[in-house]
Amino acid sequence: SYYQERAASAGRLDQLLGESPPMQTLKQQIQHLLEAEQAITGADLPAVLITGETGTGKELVARALHYGGPRQGQPMIDINCASIPAPLLEAELFGYEQGAFTDAKDRKRGLFEAADGGTVFLDEIGDMETALQAKLLRVLEDKVIRRVGGLRDRKIDIRIIAATNQQLEQHVRQGVFRSDLYYRLRVIQFTTPPLRERGSDVLLLAEHFIAQHCRRYDKNPMQLSDAARHALMQHGWPGNVRELRNVLEQAVLLSPHQIMSPTQLPLLGGDTPAWHDMTSEAGQWVLPPQGIVMDEIERNLVHQALDRTQWNVTQAAKLLGISRDMMRYRVEKYQMLNRVQG
Repeated sequence: SYYQERAASAGRLDQLLGESPPMQTLKQQIQHLLEAEQAITGADLPAVLITGETGTGKELVARALHYGGPRQGQPMIDINCASIPAPLLEAELFGYEQGAFTDAKDRKRGLFEAADGGTVFLDEIGDMETALQAKLLRVLEDKVIRRVGGLRDRKIDIRIIAATNQQLEQHVRQGVFRSDLYYRLRVIQFTTPPLRERGSDVLLLAEHFIAQHCRRYDKNPMQLSDAARHALMQHGWPGNVRELRNVLEQAVLLSPHQIMSPTQLPLLGGDTPAWHDMTSEAGQWVLPPQGIVMDEIERNLVHQALDRTQWNVTQAAKLLGISRDMMRYRVEKYQMLNRVQG
């Protein structure tokens, strides 16, 4: 259908824009998996866990995996686990029989059944309650579901792709996320890099979004001034690609000129500079009047130390004057585990 074709077009790997080393690595990893899956003779495809900060494009990765893989002609259904209360989420995923609860006047198929033969994308999997995690584990291991209020199991053939912006390893240690489900989900794991680590991808994406918004709102072509380009490169982007897209949408709508200046870019947190805006006087760091973003400073220093030591945690910890355990905690906190050496 038209809608399936449109979804497939939006789910191509080339929709993951970016030429920076982190993005090239991610796209190569995805391409390697897609090539390997073409050779799989059975229908069962491995589960995938996509990690990364909010706004980094985890859903785009999920769509690239589905629409570039052997199930591309089958349905892909996505659901945000954080947006639906636990009892309703179970009924939404597994379906229910008539009379299963007060408002269950008719039986209803769940999303797992509706996606049979295709893919279910579980976004914000870290927010799923423990009881429901156990039922999801059974789906992954046995490929069966049982509707709420039902008496019999139903075989299904689905691929599970999950995503989270949380530190699931930490949740496992805290006992709020099942370890068996975690390891069953991360048979394959991809991490979407934050925008601040993607260098000139910021400008490549900015030009793409400006052109996109100009077409959408029937505006004459617009472009960034040199000063505006510099402002975009200096911004910390806590909201990542989503923030960049929204900033440029507002700029396109409200800018009276075809050349955008920095004053026309509504940069969120623009009054809280990054670490490089701090100055040192008499051996003491001076806090700017407008304040700072502490997490951004810490993340940047951790990244610098790891870069300088070829991603050796022990050596990086020495550079920062902290213990290896403290450094390891920060590596996990900022989702850098996939590159560390020791």
